[in-house]
Amino acid sequence: MVELNNRRTVLEALKIPLEKKIFSILENFPSFKSKKNSKTLYHYTDLHSLKAIVENQSFFCSNSAYLNDKKEYYYGLDLFKKEFEKIANDPKNDTSFNIVSAVLTELKEKNISNHFATCFSLEGDLLSQWRAYANDGKGIAIGLDRKKLIEGFENIASGFYIEYGSNNQLELVNNLIETITEYYFEHFDLILGLKSDEDVFKEIAQEINELLDKYIGLFKHSSFEEEKEFRFEMSTDKQFSTSLESISYRVGKNNLLVPYKVLKTDYAFEKERAKDDKASLELLEKNKKYRVKKIPISHIIIGPSLDSELNKQSIKDFLSKNGYSDVEIIPSEVPYRI
Repeated sequence: MVELNNRRTVLEALKIPLEKKIFSILENFPSFKSKKNSKTLYHYTDLHSLKAIVENQSFFCSNSAYLNDKKEYYYGLDLFKKEFEKIANDPKNDTSFNIVSAVLTELKEKNISNHFATCFSLEGDLLSQWRAYANDGKGIAIGLDRKKLIEGFENIASGFYIEYGSNNQLELVNNLIETITEYYFEHFDLILGLKSDEDVFKEIAQEINELLDKYIGLFKHSSFEEEKEFRFEMSTDKQFSTSLESISYRVGKNNLLVPYKVLKTDYAFEKERAKDDKASLELLEKNKKYRVKKIPISHIIIGPSLDSELNKQSIKDFLSKNGYSDVEIIPSEVPYRI
């Protein structure tokens, strides 16, 4: 039987209702709430990647420190650091100061991203995106059913919209910080009275840091606002060799050796695990939990620098061969040629 007065056990239990509070904050944050009506997410890429995504039923999630924004990951991290520093300079009481100082120590020790992201846009025909992510207009934008995609990845990766506005960013960061720190202040006496070999402030700071780490990727500089990004993120714990073993490497277009993880749907992940067990595979097919069995492609926009007619036919045939019989193929309306 688990010892109920063990601090680690109780801290893990306390985190469950707190994460529900955080989820509610994000769900009801005005700028995110207004985007929920969007039914489609777009993934700009080249034809090589389209082929790989469809045939392998997966996306690459690149380490966020290697994405196009040089401040990716560190931008959000700095937002949290600055706000915690303000609190540390004007604490409510000694307990508040000690917890916040311990959190700052944890945040300042972060120097390498363990986040892996694959990115989408709410817009499917943007010139900037054709140039940046779709082989200078010679690629495609894959239109995907947003709701089904989230459902398909829900146990593997976290999906969220990106916030670009500086005022909204500060409001959300402070809302998250206040909700999390106040929660631990309220439960401090309970936590203090529990058995542990660790310093109580350090343990609470580690819990807060673990929570904040999930939301660092929510924020980007306003210069990227046109991207209207939605992303899926996975993370890895470098203390565990199994997490490291799941990381692969590819050469990026910026001449960097980019670490990445493979993102598959829950169904595809479970199917791979059960591939040699016929009985498990049969049960998997019957399990109503896995309703999203394929990456939900709704339509494809052909880039402005491609021969749209020839590519329309070959893409349509390729998709049909791989089980996508009703995907609409449409040309870009952007008047861009090279």
